[in-house]
Amino acid sequence: MVSPPYKCRMRCSPGSVLNLVRSGRLRSCSRRGRNRLPLWLRKICLYMRLVVQSLCFSALTDSDVVFDSIFEPVFWTVDYVTRWFGLVFVCLVVILTSSIVVIAYIVLLPLILNTYSPPWIAWHICYGHWNLVMIAFHYYKAAKTSPGYPPTEKNDRPFVSVCKKCIMPKPARTHHCGICNR
Repeated sequence: MVSPPYKCRMRCSPGSVLNLVRSGRLRSCSRRGRNRLPLWLRKICLYMRLVVQSLCFSALTDSDVVFDSIFEPVFWTVDYVTRWFGLVFVCLVVILTSSIVVIAYIVLLPLILNTYSPPWIAWHICYGHWNLVMIAFHYYKAAKTSPGYPPTEKNDRPFVSVCKKCIMPKPARTHHCGICNR
C-alpha cells in the first residue's frame, strides 16, 4: 500500500524533537495543522526568536547595547554589592589609623623614651601627630566634599552616552552615584 503524499511522516521521539528545536524551525504537520511541540516550548522558542530579532535588527543597536543588555544582571549585582563598599572602606580606614596610633603609644613610645634623646623624641612626636592630623583632616574632606553634578541645562559639549539609571545624557568619565542617586 502506497502512502498518500500529504501524510505526516514525523515520529515523536526525543531525537526528532531535539532536531526540531535545534533547527529553529517549528514545522507543522500538514494533516493535523498544528505543531508537535508542546505549547510552552513553542512559546519559549517564539519569545527567544523575538529577543534575538529585537537585539539584532534595530537600526540603533550596536555591540555596546547588546553587551549592556546581556550583562545587565551582572551590573545590577555589582551595583548592589558595591553599595556597601563606601561604609566598609570608611570603617577600615578608621580602624587601621586607630590601631597604628594605639600601637605607637603602647608599644613604641615606652621603648623610644628609654632609648633616644629628648629633642629627637619631641621632633618625632610632633611630626607623627602632624601626620595623624593631616590624614584625618584630608580623609574627612575627601569623604564629605560633594563630587558635583552633571550639567542639567543644554550645552554644546558632546556627551558620550546616556545614564541607564536616570536616562539623562552622561558626560565623559562620569557614572551614576549609587549613594546620592545622581
